[in-house]
Amino acid sequence: MNNQQAIDRLVKHLEWGWTEETVEAIKMGIHALKETQWIPCSEKMPEDNTDVIVCFYSGTVTEMRYWGNGIFQGIYEHTAKTIVAWMPLPEPYKGDKL
Repeated sequence: MNNQQAIDRLVKHLEWGWTEETVEAIKMGIHALKETQWIPCSEKMPEDNTDVIVCFYSGTVTEMRYWGNGIFQGIYEHTAKTIVAWMPLPEPYKGDKL
C-alpha cells in the first residue's frame, strides 16, 4: 500500500461515525501521510526560496533550497533535470510542547 492508498482508506474510515478523538487521530494520520509524499518535479515545483528534501535520479536524498526557475542549491547548484522529486521539510521538533 502506498501513501495515497492509505490516505484514501483513512478518508473512508472518517465516514464510520467514530468518536471525536478517533476522528482527530485519523485526521492526524492523513496529514502525516500527505506531508511525507514525494512530489515529482515533473508535476509541481516548490515555492521559490523554500528549503525542501530532494531525491536525485541516483536515489540520493538530501536537503536543498529551491530558488525558483528550476534551480536547487545545497553545497552545489543543481537543476530539476538531475532531481526527480521533492517533499516539504517536516515540522521542527518541539519537545514536550507537541
